Amino acid sequence: MDMTRSTLAEWVLPGHPDKLCDALADRIVGEVLRADPMAQCGIEAACAFDRVFVTGLIGLDRGALPDLEQRIEGWVRDTYRSAGYGGRWDPLPVELKIDLSALRIEHRGSEWQELRHLSDDQCICVGYAQDTPETNRLPGALWTARQIARALHARQQQAPQSHIGPDGKVIVRGEEDSDGRFTPRSVSVSLHHAEEADWLAMRRHVHGALCDALGESSVPEFVINAAGMFLCGGPTGDNGTTGKKLVMDAYGPGIPIGGGAWSGKDFHKPDRVGGMLARRLALECVRAGLGRRVRVQLEYRPNSPRPESVTVWADGRLTALPPGIEPLPTQLAARRIIDGLAAQDFSVLRSGQLARWGHPGAQDGWWEHMAPPAPCSGTVRTRQQAA
Repeated sequence: MDMTRSTLAEWVLPGHPDKLCDALADRIVGEVLRADPMAQCGIEAACAFDRVFVTGLIGLDRGALPDLEQRIEGWVRDTYRSAGYGGRWDPLPVELKIDLSALRIEHRGSEWQELRHLSDDQCICVGYAQDTPETNRLPGALWTARQIARALHARQQQAPQSHIGPDGKVIVRGEEDSDGRFTPRSVSVSLHHAEEADWLAMRRHVHGALCDALGESSVPEFVINAAGMFLCGGPTGDNGTTGKKLVMDAYGPGIPIGGGAWSGKDFHKPDRVGGMLARRLALECVRAGLGRRVRVQLEYRPNSPRPESVTVWADGRLTALPPGIEPLPTQLAARRIIDGLAAQDFSVLRSGQLARWGHPGAQDGWWEHMAPPAPCSGTVRTRQQAA
């Protein structure tokens, strides 16, 4: 019997204050790891109006980046620009007031590197995968919301000083079949705009993005700015903080999440490397035929070189990892991730793309190598198309 269930997910655009903070924290991490791959980063960012605060700890070989504090200010401004701020959209990057007074920067020598194979924290990490290659093996609602958000941002960037601003949100609701096939039924978009914006033009803008993301024949019912005008967007209208979109950053509201945020941390941190390793294990289990939907939970404790425990659910049943599939030690997994990022000059971190568009499903990540790349559009199958 073909059973369906209602499911939903959201995504936010790069100009959203929380995503600004995620992206600028990862910009710093990417630049620091580029200079010192063994560096320790545990930082957070917050923004409101024209103020930006960067807090936490960076431990690195100071000789690699002696002018780090001055560089951070430039990286923050670059992140705002790449999200769409500047010109008519406040805050203007050049006018940002950047506060680093609560950021601790310390020298880390070779003796510190010898300890990086041990977990420096305790956490629970969750990874999930399902047998739907057309959605990068992610829940269909989450994948769809992400694709729509990417299409909206791409269209805004084609005319960044027009009437559509850089901030916005997307919520997708639809039905998921027992085999994971997702049919979008309703989309709500909140779109930052100028006062003189033409609402019919905005509707055409959103409709075009839905066609880009889903294919013209799959565009569902949609509504724009149901609360009315959205004139005060970004940090001018709301505050932002790193890690405030944990459910969205993981697998959506239908999947339990682990302990901590990912952006702002280096890949030796157990919650970040553990989250990526758990995703890879879930992908391997799906590819091995363990189940159509697999969730992997890893437990990390301080001063341990590998997960303390591994728990696996396949199609809701508690099971074990198949023979030949096992979690790598923390440092080895971190090394694989960092080597893969270094091969591309840490571009997905430095550009903010990983923070803005998600870790699970990121095609360039080492943790995703078990999943084939998905097409860019038109891949959410309706029941009629599937038949």
